Amino acid sequence: MSKKRTAALSASALSVLLAGGIAFAPAASAQPEDSAYAIEATGLISVPKTPHVVGSGDQSLVAADLPSAADPIVHAGVFNAEASQGYAKASTAEARVGLPGAPVIEAELIVAECEDLKGSTSIANLRIGDQQVKLDQIPENQAVVPEQLKGVASITLNKQEKADGALTVTALSVDLLNSTQTIDLSSATCTEKDGEPTEPKPTEPKPTEPTKPGDGDGDGDGDGDLPGATPGEDGSAPVPTPQPGHLDVTG
Repeated sequence: MSKKRTAALSASALSVLLAGGIAFAPAASAQPEDSAYAIEATGLISVPKTPHVVGSGDQSLVAADLPSAADPIVHAGVFNAEASQGYAKASTAEARVGLPGAPVIEAELIVAECEDLKGSTSIANLRIGDQQVKLDQIPENQAVVPEQLKGVASITLNKQEKADGALTVTALSVDLLNSTQTIDLSSATCTEKDGEPTEPKPTEPKPTEPTKPGDGDGDGDGDGDLPGATPGEDGSAPVPTPQPGHLDVTG
């Protein structure tokens, strides 16, 4: 077959694919898992999920400057992440985020917790630039845009997203210049807890009254009554009742 012929067939096959003549089965999506991480950054500056726990376990990172000590955008006294079946928690203590062109974001403690598809966030002493942000109970997906960040960045507190039977709670999510740079602090993902089946209680056998020794009549009183005997009214020994019979006579 000539090269031109092969090229023509290839082009024809490609046109069929583009027209939807052949359908490809979508790739199977992975099952969601319980997981947690303290920080992730994407964009011009990238920081992988750190520390990152998937499935079960816990990890900590103490006194960290990320992505590097020479040029940090995030400093934390302690990063923590832990996860188990149906539960996840992440925390960042003594956090300081310094993005180029944006005021410094600081917090004493940033915590995200997720259990059995229910999530919550707590943040202590949040400060953006020279402004103290007062927080009581943080509702889901609370947007915070201080004066210093208008047109530059947006902050979402207690960001909650449900997908594929899992809930992800991110305590503090920063979006700089329409996702040119993003930073997530303290994020936890949990699935639904497995129900624990209750085992049926074993049926106990009914106790039976032991038969008294010497009792041959089966009534359990141990008197060995003879067949046909009736007890006396005064409780005396039973009087035998005559029974018809036949005796052989010899002689």
